[in-house]
Amino acid sequence: MLDIAGEHLQYLAFHPSFGLRSEDVCPDGASYRDRPARTWHYLMEAHKVLDARIRKVREEIAGHDIHLAATEGHFYLSPRNQNPLLRTWAAGVANARALNVQARHGDVLKIATAADFCGNRWTVNAVMIQSPGRVSYMMPVAHVMALFGRHVGRKAVGVAALPGNLDVTASRTGRRVFLHVVNTSRTRSVRAKLRVAGMTLAGGTSWQIAEDPWREIHETCPDLFQPVRRELPATGRVTFPAASVTAVVLKTHSAPSGKGQV
Repeated sequence: MLDIAGEHLQYLAFHPSFGLRSEDVCPDGASYRDRPARTWHYLMEAHKVLDARIRKVREEIAGHDIHLAATEGHFYLSPRNQNPLLRTWAAGVANARALNVQARHGDVLKIATAADFCGNRWTVNAVMIQSPGRVSYMMPVAHVMALFGRHVGRKAVGVAALPGNLDVTASRTGRRVFLHVVNTSRTRSVRAKLRVAGMTLAGGTSWQIAEDPWREIHETCPDLFQPVRRELPATGRVTFPAASVTAVVLKTHSAPSGKGQV
């Protein structure tokens, strides 16, 4: 396509929907409740499949001046697009890891999604519409998409060092530095001291979702998974609870030069 019509195209769309389909590792139906540790491990590893698919497409377009658009970028779990696991907060954490993968490819990947838009049956939707009924609510994936989408900078920032179990991407706009933090441990909190190279912190704010990984959202509890706002000290010391997703906005005393590092 690029060889024939590339001069007329701004974006090349592809479908990177991901998920291991082997029945011995892929949760099927409600069986994830019987094997929480294995299911969690599966979810925390699934982002690697997405990363590999994006890298493959990047290799295929090497040498072409074009950006990528990732459509159908959601989990694929049996039974087809209806697995109740995607209603759980565990799926929200897994999708946050997927969003961090997309961010790391942001130099080329300019349009991306982690869900279909809306519907009344498929659990890969961002918004579920009760049918029959009047209740509409955001699925876990939509909550993390909204959280990260509201708190993100214009330029990428490198992440120099991380405590174990944390998956972090960073960006900035002027004097504000934004972190998207995923605690990939199901059972353990992680303490961290946030620093920005060459800069002094002046406090900050976090918006955090931290829930029991196996809590499920549905029409009787449509307001689950709302982020909690907290003010952060200038010391940069913060604790990320187990199975949490956090958007952090750090204030600094001086605007960073170049890309900077966190």
